[in-house]
Amino acid sequence: MGTYKNSFDQASSYREKLKHIQGLTPIDEPLISWGGHRGRSPREYLKPPVKPYGRGVAEWQTALSGRPEESRFRTISQVPPLRPDAPTMVLIFYPRPDEDDARPIHQSPSYLKRIERIAQMGEQTILYIPPELTETIRAMRPDPYWYIVDSYATVWDIPTNNYQRDNFANKQPGLFREFDGHSDADGELRPVDRYNRAHHSAVCNAKAFIMYDAVMRNPFGSDRWMYVDAGFLFDDGPKDSDGMIWGDLIKSGIDNAKIDRAISVSRDTGVVMGEYSHRDGCPDIDDECWSNPRRTWRTRQFIANVYVGNSLGMLNYSARFMQTVDDMDANGFYTGREELVIAFVALRYPNSVFSIPWFPLPPRLDYRWQFPGKLVFSRVGGPESVPPIVDPIATLYVCGYLPSRQSLPAGGIYVTSPSDHYEWEVRHGLTMPKKD
Repeated sequence: MGTYKNSFDQASSYREKLKHIQGLTPIDEPLISWGGHRGRSPREYLKPPVKPYGRGVAEWQTALSGRPEESRFRTISQVPPLRPDAPTMVLIFYPRPDEDDARPIHQSPSYLKRIERIAQMGEQTILYIPPELTETIRAMRPDPYWYIVDSYATVWDIPTNNYQRDNFANKQPGLFREFDGHSDADGELRPVDRYNRAHHSAVCNAKAFIMYDAVMRNPFGSDRWMYVDAGFLFDDGPKDSDGMIWGDLIKSGIDNAKIDRAISVSRDTGVVMGEYSHRDGCPDIDDECWSNPRRTWRTRQFIANVYVGNSLGMLNYSARFMQTVDDMDANGFYTGREELVIAFVALRYPNSVFSIPWFPLPPRLDYRWQFPGKLVFSRVGGPESVPPIVDPIATLYVCGYLPSRQSLPAGGIYVTSPSDHYEWEVRHGLTMPKKD
């Protein structure tokens, strides 16, 4: 694998700025700004769909808008909470328009089956779907905690997408084709063409907006949030002792205390999400991928299929994700896949992204495309089974950086050793077993 050098002294400038970070990094003061060339601002399109729930959320919206006005807000939830302090799950599903040409896993029947598994979890859930799917999805769970938002007719009607159609259909595929410097040695870091589609880009780009929208609507009066991909419970997932796919997760439910543990790190400034394995390498702050648009394919360190935070943490992360997309667009960087944006969010806005380093799950819970984030906030493994949580700036990007928030160690069934990693790679055919 090649070694890349930053094309200008951005890295030393970044290290200096990092010394002065305290808490939340202002949205207009990112630590990486490419010479100060800015894109549009989320202030232009983030308008609450309803009167916000809670004083803190309303004051956040007022501060974002920059207008000195009274913060109006609701104090009574639309639906009484399912249980005290219950978290709310949020997901989005807009079928791809060319699904007849897609692999079965990317077609609606597969997604609807996986959404039904989410329904079986019985948690407070907000679903963003097109109106033609409302009847089908409502029938999966006819109770008030299965809350449907179908006011955006298409994925392009979502405010972060309604100005992006030409960008995602034409400009971004062009930038994708300009990626260079990769080879077979880069493994899973290499850019994957099948994700380079306008509709896929729009759905990925919408994640941050629907979290903003959900926190503003907040029908259950929640302050614990979990974004999940609509299809995150794959059909080939692990089976429980009764043979039920994802049965351990579905039957155990979400553990409030484990989400609270993550929030104790992310606080009001950001979220906690999973990392990829980095078995094919990881760029540090000296890498040119942070300044060279042709090399940003190397920035795929985070998987946003599941992430958690409190209300303000979700809002602060979401707004900074949107600002980063707009700024990257203005500077000719690829934004067609959110996984190539999140690392920039983490570096531009310290304390916005905290992460769970990848680790192999116990064999009974494992499968090839398993990622720990799917299980670590559930009751699986008991209260002692918790994931490690770190500041990725310190662990991945900037050697010697001392983060202001302490990392948390793994516990219970999530404690692993080097031999566990080796056995996982052998089990999935990624390495040859050692000869005795």
